[in-house]
This record gives sequence, C-alpha cells and structure tokens, in this order.
Amino acid sequence: MTAIQQRPIGVFDSGVGGLTVVRALMERLPNENIVYFGDTARVPYGVKSRHTIELYTEQIVTYLLEHDVKALVVACNTIAAVAREKVRQLAGDMPVLDVIAAGAQAALQSTQNNHIGVIATSTTVNSNAYARAIHSQNPNTRVFSQACPLLVPLVEEGWLDHEVTRLTAREYLKPILAENVDTLVLGCTHYPLLKPLIKQEAPELKLVDSAITTAEATAEALYRSQLANPNHNGADYRFYVSDIPLRFQTIGERFLGRSLEQLEMVSLG
Repeated sequence: MTAIQQRPIGVFDSGVGGLTVVRALMERLPNENIVYFGDTARVPYGVKSRHTIELYTEQIVTYLLEHDVKALVVACNTIAAVAREKVRQLAGDMPVLDVIAAGAQAALQSTQNNHIGVIATSTTVNSNAYARAIHSQNPNTRVFSQACPLLVPLVEEGWLDHEVTRLTAREYLKPILAENVDTLVLGCTHYPLLKPLIKQEAPELKLVDSAITTAEATAEALYRSQLANPNHNGADYRFYVSDIPLRFQTIGERFLGRSLEQLEMVSLG
C-alpha cells in the first residue's frame, strides 16, 4: 500500500445534494477516505453567471487540493455543466469524475431504442450538457430533457412519498413519456431519493441514478490508475460546508443515509 492510495477522494457540490454521491461512494468503495465540501452558504449555483460559478469552483477545488486528495468528484450537475474544464485544469493529472459524464455513459449503455429522457434543474437542462455528452458518443441518440424545478424543494422538505410530489412528478414526466423513451437519467443529485416514486409512476423506464453511476466510474478510474485504497481498517469521512443552515443536519442525514459526523464549517473566498 502506497501513501497516495491512502489519500482521500475529494467530492464537492454547491450544497447538500452531493451527499447522495458520497453515499454511493461509501457503498461502492468502502475502503476509501472521503473529504466532502458543500457550498451551502452560496447555493443555489443555478442562478449565477458562468464567471461566478467558475470562481466558486476554483475556490472549492483549491481547498480540496489542500487536503491532499487523490481524485476529484464533481457531484453537482451545474458545476459539471459549466465549469468541468476549470476543474480539470486545476486537478492536473489526477482523475476527475463528474455526474454528467457518468450519467450519459450509463444511459447509452442502458437504452435499447436510443430514446433517452433527462430530468434535471432548469440550469442543467438549459446548458444542454447531458445531450452534448450523449451525442458526443452517439449522435443518433434522441435526448428529451425536462426541467423539474419543484422537485428539489419537495425532496428537501422530506416529501418523498407525498401525493403532492407524486402529482408533480407525474406532470413533469408526461412530455418525456410521450416521446417513447426507455431510459430516464435522474440529472440532479436530489432525485435519487425519488427513485421509488418515479418507478411507481413509470415502471417501464430504466432509471439512471447519477450518484451510482458516478461511484462506479470513480471505482473504475481508481483501479485503472492503481490508486484504490486496499486498507480494510475503516474509512475516514470528513464533511465541510460554508454554512450550517437550519435543518441542514436533518436534510444531510436523509441524503447520506446515516448520521452526519465530523462536520465543520469553513469560509472560502
């Protein structure tokens, strides 16, 4: 075992949603140490300019590099859509994974009829990032995107099996289902918590969970680069946020699926 293998994976998001990616990483790579940063003081990123998102991203990546991380995981669709190249520039030779690239790859492997649906926030849909990522590998695939701005607050409210959430999801899914898609990308880190509800509403669809696909892509990258941690003595998880707003602990633990320990507030910029 080398020193670099013992270094943590750096995971970051504009807020709390990226904890679904951390959860998937914990399950797929139980030996890996993880450092997470959520920019809870400046969320949401979706309403900000490209320049501002790139500036915030540079601050976060610089902070994670100070923790001597061996790989970076962009667990935010907005950052992945707008500032992925900025992350790669800062990361140097280390592996950089992101939810959009992983989700697009998994969707292409899943679809049988080349009709893929994407549900995401308005910013991610408007960026066309999923369609670009999919078309770069298969230009003949048809991609149908639907912005679902009401789903994030419903998830954060904890209304995961509420009738209001069910009716909202049903309305958002109507135009996508009309296009005969066979695969649906959950293009927001909040949406994996709605998988049971979406499966009930559209049982015929194959769902692509970007948290799970990103964890799988991270595992492949670490093994390929011989960076995987073989240590079975228990992983260390550290969580940093730029603010601890009311109800953060409750929401964070819902996303993580376990108690949120070793949480610290730090200020960037």
